[in-house]
Amino acid sequence: MVKVSVAIPIYNASRHVKVTLDSLVNQTMSYDDFEILCINDCSTDNSEEVIKSFEKQLPNLKLINRTENSGGPMIPRNDAIEAAHGEYILFLDNDDFLGEETLERFYNKAKAYHSDVIYGRYVGVNGRKVPQSMFKKGNLPQADIVKDNLVMGLAPHKMYRLGLLREHGLTFHPKAVVGEDQLFTMQCFIESKVITVLSDYDYYYVVKRGDENLSLKYFPAEQFFFAFYRIMEYINERVQSEERKRELRIAYLNRFFRASRLRKYLLTNSVLNDEQKKLWLAEAQKFIDTHVSDIKDELNPEYHYFIQLVQENDLEKLLFIHRHLENLTANDVSRIENGQLFARFVKNEDKREFDVEVNVTHKNKSKVLLSGLSFGQAFFQLEGFFPQPLLTNYKLSYHLIAVHRETGFECPFPSEPTDREGSFRFTVNYLDLLIKDILIGPWDFFVEAKADSYVSRRRLGSHRSVDIELDPPIEGVELLGKTFTFKPYWTTPRNNLSLDIKKWD
Repeated sequence: MVKVSVAIPIYNASRHVKVTLDSLVNQTMSYDDFEILCINDCSTDNSEEVIKSFEKQLPNLKLINRTENSGGPMIPRNDAIEAAHGEYILFLDNDDFLGEETLERFYNKAKAYHSDVIYGRYVGVNGRKVPQSMFKKGNLPQADIVKDNLVMGLAPHKMYRLGLLREHGLTFHPKAVVGEDQLFTMQCFIESKVITVLSDYDYYYVVKRGDENLSLKYFPAEQFFFAFYRIMEYINERVQSEERKRELRIAYLNRFFRASRLRKYLLTNSVLNDEQKKLWLAEAQKFIDTHVSDIKDELNPEYHYFIQLVQENDLEKLLFIHRHLENLTANDVSRIENGQLFARFVKNEDKREFDVEVNVTHKNKSKVLLSGLSFGQAFFQLEGFFPQPLLTNYKLSYHLIAVHRETGFECPFPSEPTDREGSFRFTVNYLDLLIKDILIGPWDFFVEAKADSYVSRRRLGSHRSVDIELDPPIEGVELLGKTFTFKPYWTTPRNNLSLDIKKWD
């Protein structure tokens, strides 16, 4: 048995697969310890010849030629699962590539942590966007599907314990032409005891080629929903704890409404005509009635109006509300309740009457601009702008929130009066940050805008005027009979403002 099987489905990949295979030539893991399974899905170009040209460089390469084209990467990946001899299997697309140390690092960590799944940091190439939220916490020997946001990264380009797949019969469903990756990966996540996230190296490079844009292809609605029904059914069948089952359903459905093409298909004119939209709306209603209704109020509020109107199966009303949301103004905001913003839309024309109120909290977006910054011997001052475009009809107040990084202790500071709407000015005495000895060390800074019960908080610093420069450390400050140094700095990599307080011995 080798350590790792690398599975590469191949179809008309002659232009790209050389880069993929070069990344395997350059692996730091010994060739004796991994095998490469290239599953050629009846390519009509010279992919086979390109692969064979690597046989001398890669004595561990195995070419498996299918006799019938399968129409997608699912069945070739299943062929690789069946043929693999490794302890682990890694799925690599024929136009992506790996970092040179990927296999060695993956395997060593998998053995150290007894991992069922290893999920390494992705890098997008040629403008390809890839999920990053699950890597913010650094290496996670045992990550949680919900708490660590793993549902936002359901591509199969990870390393899996082969025994896990075979024990549970986990393969790529051949009928899932949309969402097949999500179905397979969610099933693996659910069956895994240990999922490891590695953020310390660029492991997998996802390349944007521009050859095809799947989001612009039309699929019958039944095909689209096939995998998503299976995912929800698998959660219900395989997860024993009702609380955990609910957590997973909520996490996945938030991902579904955010990242799937459903809203794009229904709300734009780029793919579906009106008749097709009605068919999709009917299928969406069935899916929501079956798997969403009982927890819809627990999903992110920005999806509530969409879910509500899909359940009403009213395409005209859905499109009417969407158009108004795209052109939302402060005058549309009807109330603030429990920290949420609501807007009311009324239509009384064309023989239709609508009077709908929807949650629009997610539409109140703005950055906080730091326009002035100065540090003195006793205090520092901040000023800037944090406009709230949907709240101009409400009285706003601003607070600076200083957060001690180690303890999480928060110190609020109200803004001084300003003569410009949406602006703030804060003066912070160092003494106010030192009410306890434990509050030395780094402090991070946030600005809050408040209107009634609504609060918008943003980290301060990364968006700032070009002329702002940090002062050198302020040393020898005498406070409470002790001597301190105050060092402002920009954080890495997000470039936000922090202040490190050190006590002299």
